[in-house]
Amino acid sequence: MGDRTEADLERELAMLAYVRDRLRALDGEGFRIPITAVDQVLDELTSLERSPWDPA
Repeated sequence: MGDRTEADLERELAMLAYVRDRLRALDGEGFRIPITAVDQVLDELTSLERSPWDPA
């Protein structure tokens, strides 16, 4: 997982959104992706982003 880039994680977020949309089309608007899956992707994305306080 450590070799993934921000672009890889953005693609995963787009994939999660697509899958959620397809499942909602089948199961209804109440369908939710488990928060742990979303949290993991967002945590990895955050770890790749530079803090505004990091030296350039």
